[in-house]
Amino acid sequence: MSGKIPCIKCGALLLPSTAERTGGLCMPCKNGSRENVEHGREYYKKQAELDRTCPYRALWKELINKVYHTEGGFNVLSEDEQLYFALNVLAGEVYNGGFDQFFNNSSGAYYRKAELGLVRLGATHSLKLLRQAKERCFGPNSVPQDQEKRWELLRKNSPEPELSSLDALFYKDLDQLGQKLKNFATEVGLVKNS
Repeated sequence: MSGKIPCIKCGALLLPSTAERTGGLCMPCKNGSRENVEHGREYYKKQAELDRTCPYRALWKELINKVYHTEGGFNVLSEDEQLYFALNVLAGEVYNGGFDQFFNNSSGAYYRKAELGLVRLGATHSLKLLRQAKERCFGPNSVPQDQEKRWELLRKNSPEPELSSLDALFYKDLDQLGQKLKNFATEVGLVKNS
């Protein structure tokens, strides 16, 4: 045996000198991070299960692979795949950092496909918000696909456009965009009906 003793709270093995300093607790239990570690393990376990069982997650991974790991990238996707991809990118960016993040990151290159996708899905509320954000950022100009050109136009727009109110309205998800995307993926055959 290594001379280690079990933590009095979780049973993990620790050095006797550590136990003496911590009252018998391992460092994760002592500093309160054990619970976070366990939550993290559970979270990643659930994510791994979804990776194995969720057809929408499988579709997303397949599209990511095509876009970033095949010659031709986004352009090799079918029209339906492009719309699905662009809408997922839009939602991911806006939920992560708002419309500002969507337009400033490489994701802004997908503006037109995201707009077309919202039209096709009948997501009128989200479409209205996207177009308002575009108007506040670029005025009557089209959204450049080139990120440097987008940044140039955004820098000219001073003061910085107020987008947080549009972000807040997008977060309300009045269109139920996630469900519309699932329905779309099923209807056009990107995933099989389960």
